[in-house]
This record gives sequence, structure tokens and C-alpha cells, in this order.
Amino acid sequence: MQFDCALQQTQLAKAEAALMAADTAWRGNQKLAELNSVGKVELDISKADVLKAQAEVSANRALIGKCQITAPFSGRIAEQKAREQQYVQPGQALLEILDDSQLELEFIVPSRWLAWVRNGAAFQVNIDETGKTYPAKVQRIGARVDPISQSVKLTAVIDGRFSELVAGMSGKVLMAPPQR
Repeated sequence: MQFDCALQQTQLAKAEAALMAADTAWRGNQKLAELNSVGKVELDISKADVLKAQAEVSANRALIGKCQITAPFSGRIAEQKAREQQYVQPGQALLEILDDSQLELEFIVPSRWLAWVRNGAAFQVNIDETGKTYPAKVQRIGARVDPISQSVKLTAVIDGRFSELVAGMSGKVLMAPPQR
């Protein structure tokens, strides 16, 4: 995402020109100081002008650095939370981005399945929206059994990339205990 920062870029160009002028004046005063033709105060003031101009250039570069926002990961835009010409507060979300590199499944299973379900266990899932069956693997087993429903939460991932799958779809887990 990128903002219109033409004004900030112009301010940076102005600050860089001021730095060049201050640097030229300081170098000239240094040469004059070697010839004892300028006072120490004048030389120190011209050096301070250079430092001030450098700080102004740095500040403008920092502003321009904020003109472009890069997502922390690649994914799909799920929701635009801010619109063009809208003011936002620092830290306010602009977009909701979903990481679709690995689609996760969350489901509950009977707690008695803990006797045989393991991380990495392969199974199939039938997705309602596509009518197709896809391979999946158990990624995490919940740390707590719900004593009322006697169930435990499992998290799994779709094993592979399937362009027709989108976050939020639902389906049925096809999982059975291993044959003995």
C-alpha cells in the first residue's frame, strides 16, 4: 500500500538543497579559517548549519519511509478497513490480510480418540463448497478435554495447495482409527 507523498518528497528535495548550501558555506569557512580570515564563531555556526540541515534531510527521509506500507506476509486481502481520503489513527488496521499459504482446519473429536490420534496423522476432509475431498494432516492437539462434551480440539492443515479453497469454508473430517 502506498500513500501520495509528493509534498514530503518536495520537502526532502528542499532540505537536500539547504544541506548542500550549508555544506558549501562550511567548507568555504574552513578554507578561510586556514587563512585566518574568518572567526571561530562563524566557523562553528556554519558547522551547526550543516548538522541542522543533515537532521532535516534525515527527518524528511523518515517521513518518506512511512509512505509505503508493506504487509508482514503475503496473502489475500479479506477486508479493507480504511478508505481513500480517510484519516486513521496510528496503529489502526488498514487492511485485514489472510495468510493462505497453509489453510488450517479446526475441529473437535471425541476425547477417546486421544488414544490413537497423533500430530502428523494424515486424513481426508470433504469440503462442502467444492464437493471435493482433500488430504490433511493433524498439526496440533488441544491441551484440554472439555469435560461436558468429552471432546478435544484438533488443528490440522490442508496438505498441498488447491486454488479453489478459500478460508472460511466448511466440511466433514474423514478420519478413522488405525486398523489393528
